Amino acid sequence: MPEAIDYLNDELLLTPDEAPKAARTPLIDRAVEVIERINAFMDETGAEPVSEPGRSVRERMLANELGGLRASKTDLSELVPYDTRNLVFGGTTVNDPLDDPLLSDGLDIFEVREELRPIARPDFVADRRPCPDFERFEPLFQSIRTAVDQRTRKPQPFRQERVELGEFFVLKGQLVHVADLRDEHQRNGKPDARLRVIFDNGTESNLLMSSLVRRLYEDKDARRVGTKDAGPLFSGARTGFVYVLRSLSEKPEVQGLLKVGTTSAAVEDRIAHAETQSTFLFAPVAIVDTYELVGHSAKEVEQLIHRALQRYHIALRVTGPDGRSFSSTEWFKATPELVAEAIKQLLS
Repeated sequence: MPEAIDYLNDELLLTPDEAPKAARTPLIDRAVEVIERINAFMDETGAEPVSEPGRSVRERMLANELGGLRASKTDLSELVPYDTRNLVFGGTTVNDPLDDPLLSDGLDIFEVREELRPIARPDFVADRRPCPDFERFEPLFQSIRTAVDQRTRKPQPFRQERVELGEFFVLKGQLVHVADLRDEHQRNGKPDARLRVIFDNGTESNLLMSSLVRRLYEDKDARRVGTKDAGPLFSGARTGFVYVLRSLSEKPEVQGLLKVGTTSAAVEDRIAHAETQSTFLFAPVAIVDTYELVGHSAKEVEQLIHRALQRYHIALRVTGPDGRSFSSTEWFKATPELVAEAIKQLLS
């Protein structure tokens, strides 16, 4: 007996209005979110956002994103119904932010290019690469954007000698997050360190702190957003981890010690090259415990935990492969159970 055909539910027989609609991709979802923020800005100001010196941080950020949409409009056909002002698909205006030399051509949708001036900046751009775990940082960037849009947080001019773990900055209209800070040292008499910096276009870099500070000072429109009193801003968002480590060094003075610290990145990434870093005593380490941080500044939690464990703190000095001597902090002569209790009390 031939198989019966369901004429009512056969997709091939549906009219165009009845055809099942494919779910939007994450890229389209993000593009829709961007165009809605730009439309809201134009409702307020009656003008298209422009990225140029002297404009507000919010406007430069929006113009940067609009430029990214225009550069990739051939891949965003599903965005057409949301482009009610024809900002992306209806041509560009005289003040087209694509004319801004900070924006990209031929890059990913939310990428921006560096300045066109022939300046060597190897520490700042040489290691720019896709961020493999960007989905962990995207909620934090969105929290910052929302706060700036709603004017509940006002970015402040940058006036610092150093940057701190967990801070956010606006640099050339782009949000920048200091996700990790390691290998602290002195450079030309000033504090320096190797950073893991996440950019809101989904890329990251491991530039030096001194390089980031210099670029922030060079951009007169750079701003600090920061994370002080960050509880309401990051409520519900994962902001990092507390880690408890044991050194695998065979040196007798290290036996029985635990290292306690925080990181905004994955703990496995933080310790991946422990044998090359003074903070880990130039030796590999083993993970004893990790604790997820939600809605807390990683740097502030670290300071509180170290204060709670102060009586168990051990000051260490270690000699590096090049013969230089380094001080290593965050080491404690305490049991894993004692450390776990102190951390749980603070996080609760």
